[in-house]
Amino acid sequence: MKKLLVTIAASALLAFVQISCSTNKIPTEIPKPSVSFNSISFVSLDLEGITLKCDYAIKNPYPVSLSLAKLAADITCNGEAFTTLTADEGISLSAKSTKENSFNFKIPYDSILNFAKTFKSEKTLPFKIAGNATIDNIPLISSITLPFSKDFDVPVFKPSFSFSSPKVVLPTAKEIISSFTKSGISAVKAASAATSLASGKPIAENLLDNVNMDVKINFNLNVKNEGGADWKYILNSCKISSGGKELTELDVAQNEINSADGTIPLTATINTITAGKFITQIINKSGTNPTFALKSGISFPQLKSVTLPLSCSKEIPLSKFAIGK
Repeated sequence: MKKLLVTIAASALLAFVQISCSTNKIPTEIPKPSVSFNSISFVSLDLEGITLKCDYAIKNPYPVSLSLAKLAADITCNGEAFTTLTADEGISLSAKSTKENSFNFKIPYDSILNFAKTFKSEKTLPFKIAGNATIDNIPLISSITLPFSKDFDVPVFKPSFSFSSPKVVLPTAKEIISSFTKSGISAVKAASAATSLASGKPIAENLLDNVNMDVKINFNLNVKNEGGADWKYILNSCKISSGGKELTELDVAQNEINSADGTIPLTATINTITAGKFITQIINKSGTNPTFALKSGISFPQLKSVTLPLSCSKEIPLSKFAIGK
């Protein structure tokens, strides 16, 4: 039965070839494979650039399976070359069916800013993907090439992050003495410990061992869009870790920025029982720098896009921390 179907398909395609050669035209009544780009969407962000996803479909109208030999495309910005890509080689296309597939590609922020400068564009840039899908395994016809193209806009932006004013806020001297004495330390040693902490000078590495005391950490997250696109930045969470160990999640009082730049104040309360060594490292400015893991989202009103996730990590040098009350 399968051989019969192939024979019928081959006969139909042979007639197609003969008619095409005699008339130099493809008869409209004879179908042929087609490729369509359904959408190009933004998928995710990182500190290097933006990743986009191309959804496309290839229709095989024949009663025999075919093969996508290669999909090759050029990506341009306002007519200027950006990159060339090749994807999805060797994909099988079942008989009389439509195969949906996708591929991703990345546009670095620096390329976006350079194009924006060249074309004097502040908000968005016009990109285009154009290329060909080569279909193999067609009986009597070795292969055919199907052209495609799709326009899409990319916002002019590059997110940047920095931390400022990191500070450890110690309890009052009275509260420090109370915490130490409740931990079984004599009043004399507790008073001495309070004096040592208040001085801002290095302390003994074991000074906070077995002491139950809350300490606050405050700092600012500075966010900036180095491009001109309108955007909305949302900070979903920020966690502190030190030496590979997660310590706590910071409280976010204000987590949205709708302008080109802004500041988000962050604060956390950590306890010396679980984070005593970390606090000691900050006070002594010696040890492993803490890492702050940010989970954020960015959207662009002019493109009516979804909120794109952006995760990144930043270190704050211990030397930058101030000690206060």
